[in-house]
Amino acid sequence: MDCVVLHQVLSKFRDLIYNKFGLRISDYPTISSLSFAIYRKNYLSEHKIPLTKGPIFYFIQESYTGGSTDMYIPYGSNIYCYDVNSLYPSVMKNNSYPVGVINEFSGDITILNDIYWIGDATVSTKRDLIHPYLQIHNKIKSGYRTISPNGHFNMKIHSPEYLNAIKDYNIIIKNGYFFNKENIFEKFVDDLYALRMNYPKGDPMNFTCKLILNSLYGRFGMKPIITRQEFMITKDFKDLTTKYDILDVLDLDDSGLFVIYEDTKLFNKDHKISISIASAVTSDARTYMSKYKNNSNYQLFYSDTDSIFIDKELPLDDTGNDIGKFKLEYIFKDAIFLGPKLYAGITTNNEYISKIRGFKNANLVKFEDFKNLLEESSSIHLKQDKWFKFIENSNIIIKEQIYNLIANDNKRQLIRDNLGKIIRTEAFKMKNIE
Repeated sequence: MDCVVLHQVLSKFRDLIYNKFGLRISDYPTISSLSFAIYRKNYLSEHKIPLTKGPIFYFIQESYTGGSTDMYIPYGSNIYCYDVNSLYPSVMKNNSYPVGVINEFSGDITILNDIYWIGDATVSTKRDLIHPYLQIHNKIKSGYRTISPNGHFNMKIHSPEYLNAIKDYNIIIKNGYFFNKENIFEKFVDDLYALRMNYPKGDPMNFTCKLILNSLYGRFGMKPIITRQEFMITKDFKDLTTKYDILDVLDLDDSGLFVIYEDTKLFNKDHKISISIASAVTSDARTYMSKYKNNSNYQLFYSDTDSIFIDKELPLDDTGNDIGKFKLEYIFKDAIFLGPKLYAGITTNNEYISKIRGFKNANLVKFEDFKNLLEESSSIHLKQDKWFKFIENSNIIIKEQIYNLIANDNKRQLIRDNLGKIIRTEAFKMKNIE
């Protein structure tokens, strides 16, 4: 019956997409590729999109740091939670993006107007900000995290983000790439958002439009390396290792090997990728949200990619049902924040809301247990079932996994009182240019 129901869902979705957009879903394996096809078919003018590959791709990729999520104050009461209506589509609608020929530059390009550029920059904060908002990748023991630091650092920055930040940062641009600029998404967003609003929230078409709107920008930033999977004998595998980056190997005994590898030979081919646009959209979203940081009109407890948790109501001009406006989701009469995607609170309607990144049963963790994690050396060991796939045995095994819940200091420094309780956080300070 699961297969029958899935077939019925796909059939309905196929008819819906074909009737509205004239496209067959069998030609597009993901929502982002379908969104990209709708945009190209109905809205894209020729020769507008700057295709990025090779060194240009890797240069701009450093500026592609995604949304900004931080915890500033670990607990409080009467906290207003606001979300932006369709943040990414709203900035796509209202901003211009890099188009046309990609041009290389060196030196201070900021003296030129009416062009879009992405530059390698030396940056320092003019003063220690409570909520710094320029974001970089930072290496930690377990990999990389995005942080917004004070102090001195290097980054790749977009021209609109530069113009928004020069009031708080000293920024020297060294080199990079520049483009023409144009609003290329306004009609796409207007049409899809209007179509979405024609249907109630529970209607499949409303959800479909939401997915299409939010999936387009990421398709422009797709990694231009093809991952391949092949069955082969040991002799062929040895030859393969001299030519490609091997990602995984499964030994199938007498049947040979199953190998997953990156075909880097296809890197410089035309994959219709423009990471300059994908990164620009996320940069504009961070710029939009930065206007609600370091604001003396209210106290900021926590911020996510498209949400803020503050101690008072926003002005009426900032709220509403229109795209890009904030909407009040709920009010916490008591809340605990332990890190990015890690918080719990009781609303004024006595509803318990909790979020634990990577743990699916967050509501099972009691509010008092969250509160206890503010104390030094406190932790909670949680258990959850996780599915593991084993291709060589053609099966799936469900194993119990331990999740260790603690306050998170990967993105900001935890400040404790004399008794070891977390009372606030501070941005990391970068002392040396890296």
